Amino acid sequence: MTWQVDFTPSDHTLHDLLRQNRLESAYALGDLQPPFRERSQFSLAQNGSNWAILLWYRTSTFTALLPFGAADGIKAILEAQSSWPKACIVANMDDQYRQVLGQRYRFSNEQPMIRIAIEAGQLQAQSNGTQIEQLEDQHLGELSAFYTMNDVPTFSPDQLHNGLYYGVRRHGALVAVGGTHLINQRDQLATIGNVYTDPALRGNGYVRTIIAKLTQSLFDQGCTNIIHDVKSNDFATRQIYEPLGYRQVGSFWEGTARLR
Repeated sequence: MTWQVDFTPSDHTLHDLLRQNRLESAYALGDLQPPFRERSQFSLAQNGSNWAILLWYRTSTFTALLPFGAADGIKAILEAQSSWPKACIVANMDDQYRQVLGQRYRFSNEQPMIRIAIEAGQLQAQSNGTQIEQLEDQHLGELSAFYTMNDVPTFSPDQLHNGLYYGVRRHGALVAVGGTHLINQRDQLATIGNVYTDPALRGNGYVRTIIAKLTQSLFDQGCTNIIHDVKSNDFATRQIYEPLGYRQVGSFWEGTARLR
């Protein structure tokens, strides 16, 4: 049998396949839901029971390619269409995906990553008395300014509008914040990020307090698994998450890619 490529697969089919590994596919499953669906182009290759999905995700500020499933199927998808992004971020990569995508792209800025996750009932809450505040739409300007001032490029307004964010204040000003990249109620998954503390005030436990509150709130909303991606050599971040109950569930690498 040969690989059959479909550039307009049904969301139902995509969902059934991606759910086979919920934690690896957390972002792709989230991208099947609004408001992310309109930015996401999914291509599917099938060969008997084998399958591959290539997600092309586009925003006004970046483009990303994420492969899932069999590497041979990813190769079939790439060969079936000539129009692919000239430059993009690649994520969820392993050695097999590197070999296939490397036939079309040159990679740079490669970064080994690990995925950590926590399951409902595993949170080891640690309170240090820090007052924490939920941030809502009326705080968008203040939150955006905090991220811009501290050179955090991954925040977008829809993450606040559609997600959950918390902050810590000192003398009325935000000094630490964190929230969700996405909340997927259908699959009971959430991914968290954009967690940051004013460099002058690190070491006060603000980040751990925010993560603990965020994690418990997401469990209270019905999520059963919460995920966060960390650079593999970022031991300081891991030492914040692991005492709360987060554990490594996978590894991959990400980087930038440019067409050959």
